Amino acid sequence: MKSIMRISRIGFCLIMIIMPLMAISQVNIKIHIDNQADSVYYLYKYRGSKTAMFDTAYCTNGSAKFVSKHSYPEGIYVVTNENRIPLTEILIGKDQKFSLNIKDLNDLNTATVKGAKETEIYYKLIAKLNSTELNISALESETEYYPDNVRKIDSLKNDLAQFEESLKIKKKDAFINLVINSVKQHGMEDYWDDFQLDDKRILTYPLIDNKLATYFDNLPINAEIINAEIDKLIAKTGDCVETRDYLIWYFYRKYYSPNYMNLDDIYIHLVDEYFLKLEMENVSESIVNLMAERANYLENLKLGAKLPEIGSLYSIESQYIAVIFFDKTCQKCAQEGRILEEIRTRHPEMTIYPVEIHSGIKENILSLYDIQTTPMIYLLDSKKKIIAKRIKAGQVEQCLNMD
Repeated sequence: MKSIMRISRIGFCLIMIIMPLMAISQVNIKIHIDNQADSVYYLYKYRGSKTAMFDTAYCTNGSAKFVSKHSYPEGIYVVTNENRIPLTEILIGKDQKFSLNIKDLNDLNTATVKGAKETEIYYKLIAKLNSTELNISALESETEYYPDNVRKIDSLKNDLAQFEESLKIKKKDAFINLVINSVKQHGMEDYWDDFQLDDKRILTYPLIDNKLATYFDNLPINAEIINAEIDKLIAKTGDCVETRDYLIWYFYRKYYSPNYMNLDDIYIHLVDEYFLKLEMENVSESIVNLMAERANYLENLKLGAKLPEIGSLYSIESQYIAVIFFDKTCQKCAQEGRILEEIRTRHPEMTIYPVEIHSGIKENILSLYDIQTTPMIYLLDSKKKIIAKRIKAGQVEQCLNMD
């Protein structure tokens, strides 16, 4: 009886020792990639299209183990070698104790996953997407000569859609289902239907940036239309502050200095409707005030507005005036100035009004005319109203001929 009790105590002690050890490791991911030298594997975490190093593991004979006391955030990660060269992307879901074996990095069908169903499905999904994309590209390149390729392409797309649906699992809130929905192909009308912007995990892989760029670059170049689409998209984030703020900052960067001169209203809209009204992480009152100040300046620099007086600008009588803000040490400024002089010889109805930007110039001048860099060119009509702005000298003549 004593021996039994002694064994029980020993067993109990062993359990008490083992249980904390088991609890310590929330992550145990074993990765083996054939034909890799001894080095280090780095694990990078996505946030949109950008990555940041998240963890490190030593690699011996192609094998490494990522271990952590704390669970990793669910998402898509990138495994790189010691030279930061990407080797493979990996989905990490709720199951974070698994093994991954890849025999050939060029063929994801050779990837074997044990212990994580979502990760296993992810590799099947990417392998299918890659092969389908290659087949469709090959067929599209010969459609002109083989019209029946259109039917074959549609068949491949339908087959892919069915395959994607077959991969979904019933597990509630499964990350893999979010990924599968996000890669579905849609037209512009229903482009965002399956893209779950109310789930912050959508930010953990670069697809969101690609979709945003594709969609907004194909919209009409009209600030009112773009602002309406921005509002619709941000509304789709629901209570997900992380995605909401990500979108706001994405649009802020995209339209801070837009490629088209009639889109300044987008910046103004973002400041007025979001930055001034919402509490956002890492956005101080002083930053918001600077944004609001710039928005106010831009209100006075819209196409058709009268350019604020500078120097003797208003005393000039000319059908057109090309105002060029320049730095005398800037070679590009000198080059643009020469082009303007050539244009003036062909268009004597235009006057050039140069404004030098130098270290002693008042800072409010830079803000008043939204000078982010030099050279900066404004083209005005006889009433000093803005016809064009942020254009190259070579575009001035096009504007004159169109007016």
